[in-house]
Parts: sequence; structure tokens; C-alpha cells
Amino acid sequence: MTIFGLDVSEHQDGLSLQAAKSEGYDFVIIRLCDGTYRDRVFNSHLADAEAAGLVIAAYWYLRAPSEGSTLEQQIDVIDSQFNGRRNIPIFLDVESVDRAGNKTLTGTDVWNAKRSLEARGYEVAGVYTGRWYWEEMPGGEPSMKGLGALWVSNYGTNAAGYGSVIYANNGGENHAGWRYPLGDKFPDILQFGSRGIVASREVDVNAFEGSIDQLKALLKGKDTC
Repeated sequence: MTIFGLDVSEHQDGLSLQAAKSEGYDFVIIRLCDGTYRDRVFNSHLADAEAAGLVIAAYWYLRAPSEGSTLEQQIDVIDSQFNGRRNIPIFLDVESVDRAGNKTLTGTDVWNAKRSLEARGYEVAGVYTGRWYWEEMPGGEPSMKGLGALWVSNYGTNAAGYGSVIYANNGGENHAGWRYPLGDKFPDILQFGSRGIVASREVDVNAFEGSIDQLKALLKGKDTC
């Protein structure tokens, strides 16, 4: 069974997640922040997603301490966004580059971010990344063991259209992205396009192969296989 979902940020301000639900999407992953930059519509997206009855996770666009802010400073922003809530799992978005285009995050940074979040009582769902980044991180490709779910971008043709159609046209459950491991782990969630049409807007579209209960378990850090 294929379950479709979105990921959104302030760049999709005004996108109706209730409309997305009516169009066949069942989960959403919402940006909290980019480093210490607070996503200004996180809470409105969250309220809309809860009203729609979507399965919800969040993501933190992780910045390396070498870029100017500590992990703790970045998590302070997450604290302010959640305002005491600890029931929404968080993905670590691992794709940061400096102004010259150099990859800045290391495997150690990722592990430190996970441990720091958990020390403040948050659930870490896993890691979002792409082959272009994870395989070429400074210090070498890290293992995914112990880091949770793997959410990967692999766009194929990246045509515009309805998510289910784009997915089917790129192989569906046989999409090449499912068969390419990173850190010795195959993807759990596949971001298969950035041009899905949802409520007349273009947005990132994602797939999970399994049931809603299995998706919820995955986001809570439980093995669904």
C-alpha cells in the first residue's frame, strides 16, 4: 500500500493541508527552522495539518556549527516553535552547504544533533538527505545504524503533476530510489518529486510503502520491517 505525503515550509505559506488531505495525502513533514532562522509559518501549517487529521512530523534544516551557530542555539529555536510540546517527531535535514557550495556537516554533527534533541525530550524520527550529500560528507559516508528512518530525495524525471501520477510514471514501488541505499540502509520514505500539484500549488511529494500504523511506528523510531 502506498501512502502519499508532503513536506512544507514557509515557501508554501497558504497551501491548504486540508485540501491536500482531500486530494489523497495522508502525512506531512513541516519545517521548524533553518539553523537559527525560525520558519514563520510552522505553527499555522501545524494547526492546519492537525485539523486535517494528517500524520505529522517536523524537520530541522541542520546547520553545521562551523557555519556560525551551535546546535544548542538551533534547538533553542525548536523549543520556541514547539512551546513545550514534545509529541511530534523530528527529522534531521542533512544537506547544508556553505557559500562556496562545500558540504559542511559531518557524521559527528548528525549524531550530536540527534543526542542534543533527545536530551531535551524530543523524538528523532531519522534523517533526510540525498545521495549527492550523504555519500560525500566530510570524513566519509556515515552509517545510518542507530539514526532512525531514512527519508531520501530521488526525483527521477521530476515532472509536474499529481503526486500519484508522477510516482507511477517513475516506477511506483519499483522506483529506482527505493533500491539505492545510503549508509547501508534503504530508504523508508521517498521524496520522489518537487513539483507535485496540490491545491493548485507545486510542492515536494513523498511516498511510504506500508500502512498508516506502520508509518506512525516508523516516525516513533520503531522498526516496521
